[in-house]
Amino acid sequence: MRTAIGLSVSCMDSRVSESLLTVLTPDNARTPRGMTLKMVTKGRVFECVIESESISVAVSTTMAILGDALLFQEVWLLSQARRG
Repeated sequence: MRTAIGLSVSCMDSRVSESLLTVLTPDNARTPRGMTLKMVTKGRVFECVIESESISVAVSTTMAILGDALLFQEVWLLSQARRG
């Protein structure tokens, strides 16, 4: 059985979605055997597709990416508060 999970995150603008992609790419450059991970941006939307032979690997990877995206959001918001 093969599992696929798609994730879309709408960002404030394309600069933020590109920054999110840049931050997430190094941590997800290598994937376990049997898993593929594709991350792209389309304008202000960050998109990620996780495919795996294991449901648990696909779900745990999705949860990890969501956690990293949440952390990115918190850091980004804090950096914006200091600027303004």
